[in-house]
Amino acid sequence: MHFSIPTLALAATLGVLAGCAAGTDQRPAASMIESEGFSTQLQCGRLPVSASGQGEQLQVEVNGEQFAMRQAISASGARYVADTEEETSLWFKGEQAWLVLRGDEYPLCAPAGSIIEPFRASGNEPFWSLTLEQGLLSLNRLNEGELPAQPYVTEERGQVSTDGAHPVSLRVTEQLCRDSMSGMPFPQRASVQVDGATLEGCGGDPARLLQGGEWVVEDIDGRGIIDRSRVTLNFWRDGRVTGRASCNNFMGQYQLTGEGLGIGQTATTRMACAPSLMEQEQRVLRNLENLQGFDFDDSGALLLRAGSGSFKARLEN
Repeated sequence: MHFSIPTLALAATLGVLAGCAAGTDQRPAASMIESEGFSTQLQCGRLPVSASGQGEQLQVEVNGEQFAMRQAISASGARYVADTEEETSLWFKGEQAWLVLRGDEYPLCAPAGSIIEPFRASGNEPFWSLTLEQGLLSLNRLNEGELPAQPYVTEERGQVSTDGAHPVSLRVTEQLCRDSMSGMPFPQRASVQVDGATLEGCGGDPARLLQGGEWVVEDIDGRGIIDRSRVTLNFWRDGRVTGRASCNNFMGQYQLTGEGLGIGQTATTRMACAPSLMEQEQRVLRNLENLQGFDFDDSGALLLRAGSGSFKARLEN
């Protein structure tokens, strides 16, 4: 029989229930799973991860690649390290986990539909904003003022609520959502119930729509790319962006603001290639340094808008 991590946490009577405040430690310690196995499906940004284990053994699948892991000593949670690769690990803390793959740190891993602190949601007409941080919920409504920060409880995955004079209920769904004013895409839709009113908007961290996978460019400025050439982008959790510009590899820093996506000056390696590749590379680098925003088309392709052009890219499976 297989149980999910939250069920195991309950079975281990750690003193926390599913309705406890967010951030409560529900870690799957080895003592909890010696007799019964567990399995879970996680999303590390755009990267899918599945894990199943029993006792000190863990089997992890990352985008089709299999890793056998063994539990290692950790100060908190349950940390597993790959048998053959010491720089690959998965560290559980409750339902969530941190993935390091061959030394690269990925965004926080969580089941689909999870609310990840610090969490922010907002909407327009009327304007409102909500934050969840350190187990507290804050809500601000135009013309209604701000409710004092108050503790919240998790009703179920993707739903939290507060008690008191002005009870607040928040439900999120895993669905691409665009802000109606800025057009910024968000990974979740948010619905808030308060004082008999329903507030609709978007929530979650837009960076999770970009992080966790390699984007392969298939179109530059609407003209395709040179046959057998390769242009890629990787958006890392620490703010780095890396990839291949056609001939050379590049690296820079990206920034997400309320209005869009920008990349600072990039550094590249110094290889020389055929003139056509070098010309394509210059268009790539010029667009990156003039990047203004991003979106997705109906097929899920990433659309990057620059002042001087555009990219279209897809996640590499």
